[in-house]
Amino acid sequence: MGFTTATKLPPYPSHPYRDSADLAQLLLDNGLTGISVQDLADRLELVGYYRLKGYWYPFLTPMAGSSKRKLPFLLKTAWDPIWERYVFDQELRNIVFDGIVSIEVFLKSYMAAELAKATGPFGYLEPAGLPGLSTEEHKSAIAGIAKDYKRSSLPQLKHFKSTYRDPLPPIWMLVDCLSYGDFKKIFYKGADPAIKRRLASQLGIMSNKPGVGNEKLLRGWLENIRVARNKTAHHDRFWNCIDPKMTPIKPKLYPANADWWGNVWEPFRRPESKGPAGFLTMEHYLLNQLGITYWRNNFVGLMNRYPGIPLKHMGFPDNWQSLPIWQ
Repeated sequence: MGFTTATKLPPYPSHPYRDSADLAQLLLDNGLTGISVQDLADRLELVGYYRLKGYWYPFLTPMAGSSKRKLPFLLKTAWDPIWERYVFDQELRNIVFDGIVSIEVFLKSYMAAELAKATGPFGYLEPAGLPGLSTEEHKSAIAGIAKDYKRSSLPQLKHFKSTYRDPLPPIWMLVDCLSYGDFKKIFYKGADPAIKRRLASQLGIMSNKPGVGNEKLLRGWLENIRVARNKTAHHDRFWNCIDPKMTPIKPKLYPANADWWGNVWEPFRRPESKGPAGFLTMEHYLLNQLGITYWRNNFVGLMNRYPGIPLKHMGFPDNWQSLPIWQ
């Protein structure tokens, strides 16, 4: 937000500090039931008022003529369903992050092998080794890589530094010290398009040309993964998050009689399919392609343990577990 725009907005209204006991009493006075002042104050100290507010917000009274809500709580609002959503979200983020890590590890391994095969273990040091980057982008990338390498404490890199005089290690050793975002920005973007298409094909992300991977769709999905990775790592509310940057583009529909994997995405194209269901389905699909089947069991087990979580807020239809794409 620019300074000019910000000056047109009102300042934040002044509020006196209220401790957790005062805030707990405020919530109880506004209709929250099923918990004592002391227990609620303890939960507020543990998690924070504004973090928890995102979980009780749907239980507040709608404001007339607006999509916003405010105190008091709706009639018969109890604490347990609010806390259940918070705990569920904690567990969900852990499962989502675990799946992302598996995908990330594969991506780094695959790209390192392909780039080394194409241009050699140190080919990335030359602009020709990363043709998708401009000369300036390549120069900046190598400078950033050198900083990451210098401060890395990974055992294999410490061994390399103490054993060899090369300023940087081979690519298959280097990728582990890069963040997902830097890996994507440097090695994925910089790779030859043919390598990207092979990766897409390896992940079952196909174009309408037989046997040819859909690099454009893969590129979008990798960015969705970056956004979701940041959300889970920073403990953002995930279970009912509606974020276009995290919502994957769905493969194009083909005629009903076509044997095309994109058609099984139909339940997640509907307007009512909002929330993280599209991302979770994409994550399951990619992990399934990699043969990582335990993730689905963990996710389905989580959903079954919390039957009170509203599926529509996640973007799932009622029959989601029986859909072909979730098999």
